Amino acid sequence: MTADNYAVYLINFLTNMSKFTDTLKLDIDAGQSSAPTPGNNDAKPATIPAGKLKKWLKKPVVRIIITLFLIIGAAAAGYDYLADNKTTADIAEAEPVKEVMTAVIDLKADNEGLINTIGTVKADTQVDVVALTQGTIRGLFFSVGDEIFVNKMLARLQNNTTAASYANAQTNLANTLSSQEATRRIITETIRQTELGVDAAASRVETAAIGLKAAQDNLNNIDALQEKNNADVKDSAIISYYDYLNTINSALDQINFLIKAEGDLQLAGIDDTVLGVEDLTTVGRSKTSYLTARSAYDQLVLSSPNRDTILSGMDAAVNGLNLTKMAIDNTILLLNNSITSVNFSDLALTAQLNIFSTLRSAIVNTQTGAKRAFQNLENLNLVNKQEQDALTNAVAAAQTQFEQAQVGYNNALVALAAAEQGNEQQLIASQTAVDGARGQLNVLGTQISDLTVTAPISGTITGKYVDIGAQVNPGQKIAQIAQTDIVKIETSLPSEDIYRLAIGQEVIIADSLLGKIGSIDPAADPMTRKVGVEIIYANTNNELIPGTFVNIAIPVEKLEKTHGQSVFIPLRAITITQTESFVFTAVNGQAKKTPVVTGQTQGALIEILDGLNSGDQLIVEGNKLLEDGEKINITN
Repeated sequence: MTADNYAVYLINFLTNMSKFTDTLKLDIDAGQSSAPTPGNNDAKPATIPAGKLKKWLKKPVVRIIITLFLIIGAAAAGYDYLADNKTTADIAEAEPVKEVMTAVIDLKADNEGLINTIGTVKADTQVDVVALTQGTIRGLFFSVGDEIFVNKMLARLQNNTTAASYANAQTNLANTLSSQEATRRIITETIRQTELGVDAAASRVETAAIGLKAAQDNLNNIDALQEKNNADVKDSAIISYYDYLNTINSALDQINFLIKAEGDLQLAGIDDTVLGVEDLTTVGRSKTSYLTARSAYDQLVLSSPNRDTILSGMDAAVNGLNLTKMAIDNTILLLNNSITSVNFSDLALTAQLNIFSTLRSAIVNTQTGAKRAFQNLENLNLVNKQEQDALTNAVAAAQTQFEQAQVGYNNALVALAAAEQGNEQQLIASQTAVDGARGQLNVLGTQISDLTVTAPISGTITGKYVDIGAQVNPGQKIAQIAQTDIVKIETSLPSEDIYRLAIGQEVIIADSLLGKIGSIDPAADPMTRKVGVEIIYANTNNELIPGTFVNIAIPVEKLEKTHGQSVFIPLRAITITQTESFVFTAVNGQAKKTPVVTGQTQGALIEILDGLNSGDQLIVEGNKLLEDGEKINITN
């Protein structure tokens, strides 16, 4: 039950109690009261003594019950009130809070002074000296702090396996040298037999060369005969080509004389009123096919084929004849769709149909002859090729025999050379064995030299990691050498100080030493929000010891203010628009938009002439997306 429901219930209860007491017919003076009997509306009121009613209301149980009703109702109402407030608070707390970084404004601060910090000294060059092979430390010749030079012996290792292998390699080299000397005494007995083999192979080469020449002569002769035959066939085709052109031209002239596709001449009695009137599309079709055939004919006339181009020329002639036949067919179709007239009788129409039918037969016969001539030209190369292939195969076979004989001869020469130089080949093999044994000895010699550990650079011993008797493996650290004539001091500074620094700027180290800024990180560390700075110092006299901490003081130049109450802030902390310039300050956990008056700009800093007071917390990071009054969380 909610507090509101309980309150309504309690009010109803008290109201009913009031009604109940009102119905009591109290007669204080008579000392009596009357009340209706429950469950019997018709019954007469019962009388209750007034003193008894007062006495009943004063009973502790009755008072406790009424008090409990009041307490429970108040508690329920308070719970609902707290629940409503808690929901509102939870909603407010669920809103995201932006994180910012701030800097305190100090109008009286003197800009000329020092940026003080602490840095870590590190050697400019530091090298780990490691074991190059496995072994036991038998000698150490350095201590931490020693100044050493490059190639100075630092340690000596012992490895019995390596030493034994080196001795075995020396013995093996001696044995291979003895075997090489014995090989030089071997004498070959096969030189004469190989010389006979060379003579026989030379004879076979000579016989094969004669056969090859005969086959090549036959092939050359057939080439000459075929060349003459080809010339005759092509010359005949060229003559036929021009005959075909005359046939095409004559047919086209006959067509044009009828349909007048070009020029002024036309068969008497023919006009547009009779030709193709039953299907006018035949008129245009016949003229188009005529012009197409005429264009092909003009190209044929211009081509002037020779022996090299007659094949393509004949193909074009076949095509021209085909186009001429199509033009004749369309002309016949045109005549079939024509009508007679006074000037063009049925007899004249029939005569023209007969003329073009005969002309078509002549063109078809000519086209058949042209195709045959084209096929002969095409097959000319095939026939020639068949004859040539047979002779070419004979030449190839003879060439193969000659090459095989030549290979046999070369093999015989190789065998002779092998026999003559057999002793030298054996010496080469024995020399290879000697070289292998010497190479193995050199490898083991390198391993023996690796048992002596030397300094790779000059410098100071800054670490010792083994003792005499220790077992070491390849790559295990034995010592550390650092070159401390130049050291680096690493430190980090707040971003607002970085804008006043420059590479090459002088720095005071340990109150009296001068170094220079060597590098400035381009971005701040995401955890510390500080920017790394590296300072270089020439540690010629070893004033600084790597691994230690030193005080650093960086002199900064005075910023020239417009007046004494102005202050310089980072440019990134201010927003400048066409109508206003403002910053955000942190006030009671909220961002406050603060209008400012700007002055001059120096590097990454801008002067604020008015709008900021000493003690203001200026938001320098995270300000770009803030709104006035927005809750913030300072992460400095």
